[in-house]
Amino acid sequence: MAKIHWLEAPETRSIVGLGAGLSFIAGAVCVIASSYAPAAGWQLLGLFILAVLAIGLTCWLWLRQLQERFAAITQRLADAMQDKPDYQMALNDEGLFSDLHNQLFQYVRRTTALRADLERDRAQLSRAITDIAHQLRTPIAASDNLLELLDEANAAKTRDALLAQNQRLAALVNQMILLARVDTHTLSQEKTSQPLNDLVRGAVNLLLNPLADRDLQLDWQSDDGLLVNVNAQLTREALINVLKNSLEHAAPHSTLTIAASATAIATQLTVTNQGPAIPAAELPHLFERFYRGSQTGPNNLGIGLAIAQGIIAASDGRLTIANVKGGVQYRVEWFN
Repeated sequence: MAKIHWLEAPETRSIVGLGAGLSFIAGAVCVIASSYAPAAGWQLLGLFILAVLAIGLTCWLWLRQLQERFAAITQRLADAMQDKPDYQMALNDEGLFSDLHNQLFQYVRRTTALRADLERDRAQLSRAITDIAHQLRTPIAASDNLLELLDEANAAKTRDALLAQNQRLAALVNQMILLARVDTHTLSQEKTSQPLNDLVRGAVNLLLNPLADRDLQLDWQSDDGLLVNVNAQLTREALINVLKNSLEHAAPHSTLTIAASATAIATQLTVTNQGPAIPAAELPHLFERFYRGSQTGPNNLGIGLAIAQGIIAASDGRLTIANVKGGVQYRVEWFN
C-alpha cells in the first residue's frame, strides 16, 4: 500500500484549520475581556496560552486517532490482498469507522469466497480436461486399431465394431457434458410437479434390454399418487443412472425391488437389488467422478452416480447407497 503523507493530507489541513480558528476565537475573547479588565491582562494571556495548548493537544489526539483508524483500514486491505482477511472486534465501537470496518469486512469476505470459488472452478476445469482426455483416448484408440485391421474379409464385422465404438464415444461425450453442467451448477432450474411413477417407468423402459439380459424381475411397490417437484428430463437421466448401476450389480435371475413412499419430510424412492454387498472401504467413494470399485464392469465409466447425485441435489434431494440384508439399496429423497 502507498505511504500516506499526513502533513499533506486534506484531513490534516482541515484539523489544523479548525485548531487555528478556535485559537483565533480564544484570542479574540481574551482581547475583548482585557478591554473590560485591563488589570487582568497577564492572567488573560496565560489563559489564552492554555487554551491554545488545549486546542493543539485535542487536535493532535484527534489527528492521531484518525491516522490509527486509517492505518487499520489500510492494513486490512493489504491483508485481504494477501488472502489473510481478519476481523478485529476491537474496531467495532459503534462509530462511523466501525460501520466502515463492517462494510469492509463484508466486502473482503465476499471477495475471499469468490476467490475460493474461482480456485475450485479452475481445479475442476483442469481435472475435467484431464478426465475427458483420458476417457476419450480408449474409444479413439480402439477405432484406430479397427481401421488399421480393416480389409474386405472383415469389413462387415469391423463396421459393426466401429459403430459400437462410435455409440460408446457419443454416450461418453453426452455424459461428460452433463457432468460438466453438474460441476458448474448450470443445470436447468425449471421444475414442475411430476408423477414419480411416470419418471421411474420412463427410466425403466430405456433399460429393458439390460434387464432382460440379466433375467431380472421387477417388484414394483409404489402408489400412483406420489408427486415430486423436479426437472423431468434431468431427473429421468438421474434415475436411469441409479437403476443402471443397481441392475449391473444385481445377481442374475434375481429381483429388483422398486418402492416409493411419502412422509411429512420427503418423498423417497428406493431401488434394492439382490447383489453382493459393496465393500465398506468403497462406500465413501461411490459418488466420486471416475471412481471404479472392485465390482465395476469393464464398460462402466464411473461417472453415472456422480451425475445422478448432482442432479438430485439440484432438486433439493439426496442420494445415498447402503448395504442391506441380501443386497444393496439405492435411496433417493426429495425433501418437501
